[in-house]
Amino acid sequence: MRLKLTGLALICCMAPGLIACQDDTSTIGGSLASGEVTITVDSIETDLRGKAEWINDFDSRTTIKLLGNLTIPEYGNLNCSFVTQMMSATKMNIPDSIPESDVDSIRLVMSIPRGALTGDSLAPQQLRVFRINKALPKDIDSKFDPTGYYDPSEVFATKSYTVSNISKNDTIFANSAYVNIPMMLPNEFGLELFRKYRDNDPVFEWPATFNQWFPGLYVEQNFGNGCVANISSVRAYLYWHRKKKISVTVDSAKVEYRDVTRRDSVCLLASAPEVLSSNNINYSPSALLQQLASEGKSLVTSPGGYVTTFRFPVRRLLDRFLEADTELSVMSSLILKIPAVSVKNDYGMTPPANLLMTTMDERESFFRENKIPDNVTSFYCTYDSENKMYTFSSMREYLLKKLDEYRKDPTNFTDDEVFCLQPVAVSTETVQQYYGQSVTYVTRVAPYLASPTMVELDMEHAQILFTFSSQVLE
Repeated sequence: MRLKLTGLALICCMAPGLIACQDDTSTIGGSLASGEVTITVDSIETDLRGKAEWINDFDSRTTIKLLGNLTIPEYGNLNCSFVTQMMSATKMNIPDSIPESDVDSIRLVMSIPRGALTGDSLAPQQLRVFRINKALPKDIDSKFDPTGYYDPSEVFATKSYTVSNISKNDTIFANSAYVNIPMMLPNEFGLELFRKYRDNDPVFEWPATFNQWFPGLYVEQNFGNGCVANISSVRAYLYWHRKKKISVTVDSAKVEYRDVTRRDSVCLLASAPEVLSSNNINYSPSALLQQLASEGKSLVTSPGGYVTTFRFPVRRLLDRFLEADTELSVMSSLILKIPAVSVKNDYGMTPPANLLMTTMDERESFFRENKIPDNVTSFYCTYDSENKMYTFSSMREYLLKKLDEYRKDPTNFTDDEVFCLQPVAVSTETVQQYYGQSVTYVTRVAPYLASPTMVELDMEHAQILFTFSSQVLE
């Protein structure tokens, strides 16, 4: 679609309304208004030649820890375990009057937000916890094999559980935002922590020194199938008791003081963003997804698995712009729309909420260097469930950069740019401005691990909306 407006036509249309105030009429800017302005809006439906690509391993470091085993006919099999370092408290808030003999136990508590799971919350599960005996590798990824990092004969803790509060009373069931999985740790470990804190051991001064003494935990699914849960926190509590005298009224004229036992606890260890947590993910795609990939379909799955690569016709867009290029040509916007097709399943699996699009040379370095989308080599968008569409609406800066590269060296300029699409979790922060408006900033982008997702992208019917204007001066 093209719209053309000439400077002469604009002046004629405005003349009747200006007759009564000719004394105030200015000729400033008249030379700019003289000429033809062409606004071009190209809506191109094109085949971006997308294809599914299998990613064998990826960066799985995150504060969300996946645990469980799940098989979905349309999706495949997903088995998740995790390793995590622990952050120690700088001091132990227990009164000095409490002796070591009053320490009762130490417990590990894993918390799962209600509803943060895929599968059956009532499926019986069992987990095992092992104490890691050496430092975790710095280049850890989703295919990390913990063999050799723990002693399989020394189980630190074990627990049978379901990811549900249905067995609790009505008040707890209605008000609890988490499903907690408590388990006993060896009492000797609790006493050892108690002694070290009482002795002001320097091991607690820095996370690095503490992790040298206690490298972390490995948690695996020991029994059960049908559920994968998101564990938001892992905490270790030390429990102790103390004697206290309370007054008891025996009758209206007599008061007695009796000894009672009070129990208390303190959190000494916890998983935290400051220390390493990484998921060990083993995902095998279903026969359906493998068939779709072999047929050339564009697939995206999480956690891990398939990503989609495609070829973006950047040279074709630049040629279109340069056909009408003048001294006053301006690129207004460049938008890419990709239709999405949900893969039918009985587990309520939906397309990923956010997709990241990066150039191929940015695909790995983007996460490794903790980058955020810059709308030049990396972009992100949110899934439009109503229109079943992913829309990348801020690609103008990218095309301007490519235009500069083309003008500098047109002979070595490639026709297409290869991009990669993959699901991500996006963290944002909203800041209130002094004039009342708010601005939202993207603070972090990481591979999406919160739940299994899958989607087929219709790259054959992608739409590119390109808007630019040009003016010829008289």
